[in-house]
Amino acid sequence: MPAAIYTAAGICPAGEVQQINDRYQNLDVRTVQGYDLAIRYRLETDFGRFRFSYSASFLNELSQDAGGTAGELVAAQRDGAIPASVPVRGFADLVQNDGNQKQKHRLSLSWRKDAFGIGLTGAKIGKVYHERLTLGDGSLWWLAPMTTWNMTFDRYVKGFGDADIRLRFGVRNIGDERAPLADRYFGYLSDVHSDYGRNYYFDVRMTLD
Repeated sequence: MPAAIYTAAGICPAGEVQQINDRYQNLDVRTVQGYDLAIRYRLETDFGRFRFSYSASFLNELSQDAGGTAGELVAAQRDGAIPASVPVRGFADLVQNDGNQKQKHRLSLSWRKDAFGIGLTGAKIGKVYHERLTLGDGSLWWLAPMTTWNMTFDRYVKGFGDADIRLRFGVRNIGDERAPLADRYFGYLSDVHSDYGRNYYFDVRMTLD
């Protein structure tokens, strides 16, 4: 066995422990306060069926107080035992910090008559900020809000007995919006934004009675 070879040579087969990353202990106290809003409306007419929906989330407070080992680190930095240049992050007010948007909005409109349908959806992500890691000086980088629109075109047909088949052609990100530039690995904040740009797809869905 390879492990026996290392042991016979006086070398630990698993290597030596250099660092223990123990940051996710879930001992902190988090306070969250906000509200959601949703409006839905449906209308049947001679010209077809119309649907409208709007939803939004508003984050008023998101704060985190250090507890356990993290509390000791925060206290040590406050007392000067840990240099201010050593980052101890994730506490105090976290609203708009990284992926914690203060506001999120989504709008949806659709129409269907007989075998045809059209849908339009829009989503807006509010501005957020994050620390510029490459500078290491604690400076913040604000990312602008991002709004994207998607559209679908549907055709309903019968097939395979009583099965209902929906053929859908869709366009995502009609305006070809790009994610706000961020100081991260891919050049944008991937936990919040998508940077695919305009793209197309075709979808087939079958429903059996």
